[in-house]
Amino acid sequence: MIENRAVSDNEVKASDDCRLQFLSIGHFTHDIVGDDLILGGAAAYSSSTAKKLGLRVGVVTAVGSDFLHYDKLSGISIAVVNSNSDKSNHPTTTFLNLYENGVRRQFIRGVAAKICAEHIPENWCDADIVYLCPVANEIESSVIGKFPNSVIGASPQGWMRRWDSDGSVYAQRWKDTENILPHIDVLVMSEEDIAPFPDVIEEYAALVKITVLTKGAHGSRLFHEGKITDYPAFKVKVFDPTGAGDVFATAFLHKYGQTKNPHEASRFANCAASFIVEKEGTSGIPNVQQINERLKLYSS
Repeated sequence: MIENRAVSDNEVKASDDCRLQFLSIGHFTHDIVGDDLILGGAAAYSSSTAKKLGLRVGVVTAVGSDFLHYDKLSGISIAVVNSNSDKSNHPTTTFLNLYENGVRRQFIRGVAAKICAEHIPENWCDADIVYLCPVANEIESSVIGKFPNSVIGASPQGWMRRWDSDGSVYAQRWKDTENILPHIDVLVMSEEDIAPFPDVIEEYAALVKITVLTKGAHGSRLFHEGKITDYPAFKVKVFDPTGAGDVFATAFLHKYGQTKNPHEASRFANCAASFIVEKEGTSGIPNVQQINERLKLYSS
């Protein structure tokens, strides 16, 4: 069921004993941009960000035989759900994102296989940080029970999507919260995720230790210990907002893992997200030095 794909000679193999510092779980995707299929998906943005932050990174994902972008994931250990074993031949999950006045219209073109608890390599179950980042309702709730000692973060956008026969994507209420939220340490959501039902933010924040609502150009809002704190965005020219939430979540989880301070993590994550929106796709993901330099610049 699992194919452990080596994408570089230097990567951490799924069979190695070296402890992962960051594990992303979710689909890599193809994102349609003009005539091209570029690398997308929360797992791609988060794992690439974690690698840039200097962490040992793994991903459990599902893609089709048509997936084009292993070469862009060098240094990341990847366990792929092999859908060919059941002759289902799922394609790579593919999205078309259209933006108008900052509002995204999304269409889905094919969906890869589900990810279940049995697909997680046993020696990855002690990863320091686990980030559940579905894009097309692909992660089964059983997965969360595999990580009793990890800091677990989640972005529920993929659990809050449905689509019609034409591939038009619509929001839906998250249906499996009772099996997931009690096990989450950090929940990161966007205003876009909850726009049709904004009341859920208070419901979810009451069930999770730390909840963050990302607000695009308006920064982020932290819910922690019964208090709400807003953190402003860094003022940059936005070229492509795709992936900003996942860069934010990864940077937040990394800094929180280091400091156990969600306020410091919020500032660090806002800064990290300010880089990704300046360029197309994953090309804008920053390293720690870039983030720290921008933080100093804005604090001076």
